[in-house]
Amino acid sequence: MLAAYPHRRIFVILLSSMLLLFWLEQAAVNAYWRQTFHSPSLLEQLDALSPWREGGSLGGGLRRHSEALQQQVGNWDRRMVDGLNACCLKPGSEAPLAAARPAAPKPQASAAAAVVKAMDARLALEEGLPVLLAGDSMMQGVALHLLPPLFRQHQVRALDISKQSTGLTYPDFFNWPATIEKQLAANPKVQLLVMFVGANDTWDMVSGNHYIRFASPDWERRYRERIRSILQSAGKRKVQVLWLGLPNMGRDKLNDGAHYLNRLYREEVGAAGGRFVSTREALGSTDDSFTKFMTLPDQGEVAVRTADGVHFTRQGQLQLARRVLAELRFE
Repeated sequence: MLAAYPHRRIFVILLSSMLLLFWLEQAAVNAYWRQTFHSPSLLEQLDALSPWREGGSLGGGLRRHSEALQQQVGNWDRRMVDGLNACCLKPGSEAPLAAARPAAPKPQASAAAAVVKAMDARLALEEGLPVLLAGDSMMQGVALHLLPPLFRQHQVRALDISKQSTGLTYPDFFNWPATIEKQLAANPKVQLLVMFVGANDTWDMVSGNHYIRFASPDWERRYRERIRSILQSAGKRKVQVLWLGLPNMGRDKLNDGAHYLNRLYREEVGAAGGRFVSTREALGSTDDSFTKFMTLPDQGEVAVRTADGVHFTRQGQLQLARRVLAELRFE
């Protein structure tokens, strides 16, 4: 019957594929729905059915096997690159870079330079060692303007793992503490973590079948624990942390939430010995109010924020990238 109606066959195949996908990826669908709409998805009503739960278990197992395979392929790739570098690079291939460096200063100059370094409050990094850039869509825009200067000027490879629509409020959708731990374990040479997150976090948390009100004591305890988990992953590997504060936002409720989250970031990052950096001044704000425009010496008044009151124009992204670079010095 279906063979006589090809369009019906196509419809049945598409419908069956969609149902299979929802059956296997129900956890991801539920997490996305909660993250986006801040309410339980319709699929969660099917959790009482044993066959439906079996699909979720099967999908979770397939996802874990896929992640393990990706990690194994990544390890193979790194070993292959290291092997090719070891056998194929000429011993003198880095000589021009070394020759371009200035001659060793005299002892008196060295002592003076040491004093200057001791007074320099910027984070000291080594040239050639990677840094890790993490966060939500705010970081995605800023990272675009950090990668080129870091590599061109300091041979520093920046690993950009930022992901839009993520945060610390909904770990079922995307788990930043676990992701940071995995990335630092896989990249042991990383010397700096730059974190820029929070635009998606001014919402109630989900705990089982109920919600935990935003900024309540229980909410704050859980959120602080997630911040600390990230800082602990960096701390145990001697990775420095530069945590960017949220800018002023264009909506009052979101702006109030951003100021609250900044207090948590500042306190936790400071207690862990990291560096918290306010971003509002870099975008032309002098108080807690939202500013879409700022005046630059060479360009006059320019827009640094987009119409949504959250994200940044290209000029705003550049200003924030310069703010990050101003916190760093390379040796």
